[in-house]
Amino acid sequence: MYDWNALWHTHTGKQQRFASETLDINQLAPELGASLHRAARNPHDIAVYDHGDHYSLLRHDQGLQLLRLEKRVLFDIAIRLVTADEGQALALPYLEVLVDNLATGEAGSWRAEVRCSEDGELLANDALLQHEQPPAMSWPELSFADDARFAAALRDSWQEAADAVTLDAAAWFNAEALEQHATEPPLDARIQQMCERYAEIVRREQALLSRQFSDEELLLIAEVLRGVTFESAESCRGLWLAVENRLLQDELDRKHGVDGAALLRQLQQLSYTQEVALIEALAPAQD
Repeated sequence: MYDWNALWHTHTGKQQRFASETLDINQLAPELGASLHRAARNPHDIAVYDHGDHYSLLRHDQGLQLLRLEKRVLFDIAIRLVTADEGQALALPYLEVLVDNLATGEAGSWRAEVRCSEDGELLANDALLQHEQPPAMSWPELSFADDARFAAALRDSWQEAADAVTLDAAAWFNAEALEQHATEPPLDARIQQMCERYAEIVRREQALLSRQFSDEELLLIAEVLRGVTFESAESCRGLWLAVENRLLQDELDRKHGVDGAALLRQLQQLSYTQEVALIEALAPAQD
């Protein structure tokens, strides 16, 4: 359910000494007035007890130590820009924020269509996206939505994700604009500016990806791309599916001496921007 050891170390300094004559920390339910949720598997492991609204974590560490964690703060936040159709009634691309709390059984989602203004600014639901503060969101399904700790975690998660969201959105809108103006020479100043920004985004991602993939893996991807045509900006998403198809049909992993499963895992974790950068670097030039 949770990585209890990680939670223990994340809250280092909040543990308290717990006095008990019972040596086995898996037998403390009567003293704690709670049910055993997870038994310790060895003398240095963590036992977890469920009190209903919070957990008690116990561990032998220079004496018996106890850590209390409220369930309402054990939430996970995921933020991404969605650039492929996933069945939502929203125009692409859109911003998606997912919140899950396994301890309380609660989950919430917030989505907003993203567009680029004439001034090149990114808007979500027509409100300007800022790196410092997340967009205004409503979470009626979450009992902890008004908790200051949730607001702080949401702000921190947004600040960590903002750069990736911005890069993905810039790549999307620049690619879209280039497609729309591909047959309209000469380029005006605005389109030229977008071309330069797009090229710089791709160049930076390519520099990182060249260290992430081996030469053999890049050769394999290049061979796959020779048989794939990308008709639109949206179609660039899901490169791993094309690679998987060729691995199954032609065993390209054997041909190039590559771990196919590991390569697919890497490709599945790429952002939209990174997929575009790989395609730009490895796909053959189109006449």
